[in-house]
Amino acid sequence: MRKPIFILLFFLPVYLFAQVKIIGTPSIKNYPKTVYKAGTQNWDIAEDKNGFMYFANNDGILQFDGFRWQLIEVPLSLVRTIYIDSQDRIFVGLLYEFGMLVKDAAGKYVYKSMIDLVPEESRNFNDVWKIHEINGNIIFQSYEKLFVYNGKTIKTYNPVNKYHFSFNVNGRLLIQEPGVGLFEMFNGFIEKVPWADPLKDFQILSILEISENHLLIGTAQNGMYYYDHGKLDVWNTEVNTLVRDSKLFSATTIMGNHLAFGTILDGLLISDENGQVIQKINRSNELQNNTILSVYADNHKNLWLGLDNGIGYVEINSPVSYITAKGGIGTGYCCKIFDEKLYVGTNQGLFVKPFSNFGKSTGDFTLVENSEGQVWSLDEFDGQLICGHNFGTFVIENNTARKISNVAGSWGYIRLRNNPEFLLGGHYDGLILLKKGESGWEFSHRLKGFSESSRFLFQDKLGEVWMSHGGKGIYRMTLDESLESVSRVKLYGKEQGLPSDAQNILFQLADEKYISTISGVYEYDASVDSFKPADELNRRFDLDGRIKKVVSDDDENIWYISDHESGVLRKNEDLTYTKITSPFESLNEHYVSEFEFIYPYNNDHIFLGIDNGFAHYSSKFPKSFTQEFRSFITRVEMSYLDSVIYPYKNEGLSYTFPYRKNSFRFHYTAPFFENLDDLKFSYYLENFTDDWSVWTTNIYKDFTNLPFGKYSFKIKALNYYGIESEVSEFRFTVLPPWYQTSIAYAFYILFLLTATVITIIVVRNRHERAKELEKQKHKKELQAKEEMFQHQAVVAEKEIIKLRNDKLRADMIYRDKELANQTNSIIQKNKFLMKLNQEFQKIQSTTDDGTVKSKMVILKKRVDKELDNEQQNKLFETYFDEVHTDFFERLKEQFPQLSPKDLKLCAYIRMNISTKEIATLLNITDRGVEISRYRLRKKMDLTREINLSTFLAGI
Repeated sequence: MRKPIFILLFFLPVYLFAQVKIIGTPSIKNYPKTVYKAGTQNWDIAEDKNGFMYFANNDGILQFDGFRWQLIEVPLSLVRTIYIDSQDRIFVGLLYEFGMLVKDAAGKYVYKSMIDLVPEESRNFNDVWKIHEINGNIIFQSYEKLFVYNGKTIKTYNPVNKYHFSFNVNGRLLIQEPGVGLFEMFNGFIEKVPWADPLKDFQILSILEISENHLLIGTAQNGMYYYDHGKLDVWNTEVNTLVRDSKLFSATTIMGNHLAFGTILDGLLISDENGQVIQKINRSNELQNNTILSVYADNHKNLWLGLDNGIGYVEINSPVSYITAKGGIGTGYCCKIFDEKLYVGTNQGLFVKPFSNFGKSTGDFTLVENSEGQVWSLDEFDGQLICGHNFGTFVIENNTARKISNVAGSWGYIRLRNNPEFLLGGHYDGLILLKKGESGWEFSHRLKGFSESSRFLFQDKLGEVWMSHGGKGIYRMTLDESLESVSRVKLYGKEQGLPSDAQNILFQLADEKYISTISGVYEYDASVDSFKPADELNRRFDLDGRIKKVVSDDDENIWYISDHESGVLRKNEDLTYTKITSPFESLNEHYVSEFEFIYPYNNDHIFLGIDNGFAHYSSKFPKSFTQEFRSFITRVEMSYLDSVIYPYKNEGLSYTFPYRKNSFRFHYTAPFFENLDDLKFSYYLENFTDDWSVWTTNIYKDFTNLPFGKYSFKIKALNYYGIESEVSEFRFTVLPPWYQTSIAYAFYILFLLTATVITIIVVRNRHERAKELEKQKHKKELQAKEEMFQHQAVVAEKEIIKLRNDKLRADMIYRDKELANQTNSIIQKNKFLMKLNQEFQKIQSTTDDGTVKSKMVILKKRVDKELDNEQQNKLFETYFDEVHTDFFERLKEQFPQLSPKDLKLCAYIRMNISTKEIATLLNITDRGVEISRYRLRKKMDLTREINLSTFLAGI
């Protein structure tokens, strides 16, 4: 939202002309070398059409845009002078060199030498001290040469002896040769000026035209001379005396009819055209250096100073100036013009200075005797100046404070309506009365019945005394007839219509009381004995915040200070009011919080208390607060190193950036140097942000990862007068990434078409394949059914085989049992036969009967034959083969060397028949069986680790 703009009105015709204030000191801003990061000395100053400032510095050319200092490098030589011509070209004079600033591809200024245009024989020169534009030509002047550049070539002029300085006086080029005289270049010829011969032995440092054919010539040795229609005289003026003593070095005209002189010893002197001193600015009033090498008046009619150490800015084009003192007088709480003297009350005491001829007075403020300490108020009653002080109440007489009351903490006094011989005073802890005596005002007594701090007092027409207390509310008091005490007290607060019990301030307008509250101004409604909003006054003020101080002057103008602004409601002839705030914007952060002070002495002298003294405002000062100014985008940085553009030097161009450089930092400024700290900016990125941003003091803005597209970054500024600048614009395009270019899209279309064709083919193939798969599926189903039937047949067959195998297994079990039974029967039989044979043997050996022996032999043979029965053996082998199929064949195949007896032994061992039983079956001894087993292992080549039974079971 744009801030309302209020135009200052001027009443007297004499003030329609430019002027420099006499009262107070202009606002001074110092820029030390630690801020601008370059050399100490600044020899010359220039301003381009955009309002950017340039300084000829020892280390190069300094450019200042209001927020940033940039050093433009030049060849290794001192920069002595800088000049910007009517085409906004920047020319530079150096040691042994001169040239101009040109823009490189990025729009950055770089130095370009012009020495190649100078004839070879004329290149031997030292410092180029001055540059002028005369009749479209650019003239460079050194001590040894004069170079005239016509845009293409350079012509050289040589002095008789040696040039000193040259001067452009209203389009005329004047050049001095010390010891020879003053010369003028005319139509390409250099001719001597005869009237200046008296000055030939002086070093001329400045020539100013103060009116037609009236020149002011400044010399280094003897101050100023005045030339008028052929007559040359010493300029016998106040300022010339100071200039001569302080040693002139530079000078310029300001505001048309004022002069500014830069001196070597004592800073800056400003005078009117008659030589009367208006301002003296030096180290005593905050200028950082007293040697001024160059003076320049900018487009806003303010002064830039090139110092021997630093740069200064003096805001002379302002209706506001500042009253302080060398070393400081303290914080301003009150002031009063009394007896042609200005008294100022501060936290350090009461100070005084003659007010008549205030600006020309060379003296400083002096401390009033006995006034040390906090001063709260100054009021004039019946020709006496009453001072409310932390230590009591004083009468000021002849620069001395005489105490008339010891009651500490005197806030201030009002005269009682019905008892004008009494003054009612508010103190830290109650009320007192002063009485008019033969010698003036004197202490009377303290009032009983009330002990609250009473800073703001008012007595209404009924004699009731009102007082506002910052933390409790509004008191209404009735004094008794004897004025000895407060007979009745009533407290008004939130319950009586006020928005709060606290932060209420009582003030008076047109003999009526009002209350400033946190919700606007309130007035007393006697009909209901409460407070209500003062609608008419609130409409006039139209404030956002609480009013801290309100004072009306003799013309019924209303001066005020609030939380966020200050100004005046100027009463018009039609009884309406015009609100004026612009002149006071620079003061809003400097008032003494909760102790704000305004003293409107008259239209030309309004005093305001600030944190380091007082501000002085003149409503007659011809200042326009609606002057247009511009904002600029000074630099655009991209995320890649060394990717910087200076668009303000190439306005109107449009830029294109690849997608990888889609992050930007925009630097911007507005060369409005008055109160830079309050300059605000708003930005808008077209096609990205929805609207203008809120106002901010930031001087750059980042945008990262911008999508591709066309953009326009716009910036505007708002100064502290509420004026918006013109909009500055930077148009640019971010190209799409490679995968979103036209070629990429053509490829995507081709790819899509190809993919579509492939998809159709694939779908068709899938359809055919699906049909084939359906056929195969049907075939597989039929095959599965067939396989199922086959499987069922196989299962049935397996079941039959299983039953058959079960039957065979049962038969084998049966036969195995039969084999075991048969074997066991043979064993039993053989055991019996062997026992029987033993008995026969025994009978044979014991009988002597030959017949018996013979019979025993026959029986024994029959038994032996029965034991070795071949048929019985074959029967065993048959049964064994049926149970253990092909065992003997496999055994013979593996071990063909085995005998039939060995095979039988293997069969017995496989059947797990014990050694003893095998011996019975074989009709041999147990030992014979062991031997047979041993031989069998040898034939089968078995080691001892192999179990014979286990081995045979595996065959």
